[in-house]
Amino acid sequence: MKKFYYYIKFICLFFIIILFIFPSTSFAAYPKLITTLSSAFESVENWLVKISTPAAAVAVRNRCIYEKI
Repeated sequence: MKKFYYYIKFICLFFIIILFIFPSTSFAAYPKLITTLSSAFESVENWLVKISTPAAAVAVRNRCIYEKI
C-alpha cells in the first residue's frame, strides 16, 4: 500500500513540475513567425500547382494517344 501512495505522490509532483516548466503562455508562439511560415507554405503550394498543371495535361494527352494505339 505504501508503494501505491508513493506512486501517486510522484505523479502529482511530476505534473506540478511540468506545469511550472511549460506554462500555457509558452505555447502561444509568435504570430509574426506563424504568418511568415503560413505565407511561405502558400507560396510553395502556388509554385507546385503551376509546375504540376502542364505535366498533368501532358500525361492525360499521352494516355489518350496510347489508348488509340
